[in-house]
Amino acid sequence: MTLPTINDVQVVDPIQTNMLVGYMQADNRFVADRVFPSVKVEKDSGTYYIFTKKYWFVDEMEERAPGQPFARATFGVSSATFKTLQWALDHALPDEVRANSQVPMSLEEAGLRLLAQRALIRKERLFSTDFMKGSVWGTTNTTATDWDDFSAGDPVKDIIEAVRVISLNTGQTANSIVLGHIVHNALVNHPDLLDRLKYTQTIGLSTVEAALADIFGLSNYWVGRASYNTANEAATFSASAIIDDDALVCYVTPNPGIFNATAGMTFSWPGGGGDGIVSSYRDQARKSDIQQFQMQWDQKATATDVGYIFTDIV
Repeated sequence: MTLPTINDVQVVDPIQTNMLVGYMQADNRFVADRVFPSVKVEKDSGTYYIFTKKYWFVDEMEERAPGQPFARATFGVSSATFKTLQWALDHALPDEVRANSQVPMSLEEAGLRLLAQRALIRKERLFSTDFMKGSVWGTTNTTATDWDDFSAGDPVKDIIEAVRVISLNTGQTANSIVLGHIVHNALVNHPDLLDRLKYTQTIGLSTVEAALADIFGLSNYWVGRASYNTANEAATFSASAIIDDDALVCYVTPNPGIFNATAGMTFSWPGGGGDGIVSSYRDQARKSDIQQFQMQWDQKATATDVGYIFTDIV
């Protein structure tokens, strides 16, 4: 008599209920939400005022004799506009799929994670396209020696010079740098920076960004590590960095409000979803639950002269 084998008594391989492979990028790989502070606006578009810079840098004080009129100062005002756009996506979960699922995770939760990830990618890509490039900021440096040229590249000198230029032209001290992961890798391997770091406390991967910010005299060191699939769904996955080989030095106000010259702002309109809202509804005709994610904002460079960008720096 032949005894039954495992395959005879187990028709299909059992589902492993305590693990599930998933690819989801952590929020801290994205920088767009951190660079330009968010300000809620009452309408989906609007106007904001700008004090003309030149009037705040002139020396017009005059010597005055008793009884004589005062010299009079003036200032100018211009304006700019913003217009928020709504970005939206939904995910459908048919009853039959939910009932038949053996995935060891709530499909509703998986759907929400999918929508949130797509929202982060959309915002990051727009930030990179609109602001991590030349012709936007007060200074575009295309001639600095690449920072991965360890014999001739001098990132400390270059960044300190960028801070000086911003200070000279605006009266603001740059406090932030935004750079791609490939640029960060060049910095952490640069002999000059390694030499400077060895005189500080023990540095590891978790603390090196703060240490580099300190060397450059900056408060914020933001590395864009997020990537996205450049191929369509029918093609083989092809990863590309969203923020790549550029580095933006800028001043970003920690407290957005009145009389701030900050590199950029995110005008967020709650009426269209603001920085992001989730809703759901029942599509009875298709026997499905629909999850929706929407957001409405406009990221805008509001003071381009407090930005200095190095393009193709590695």
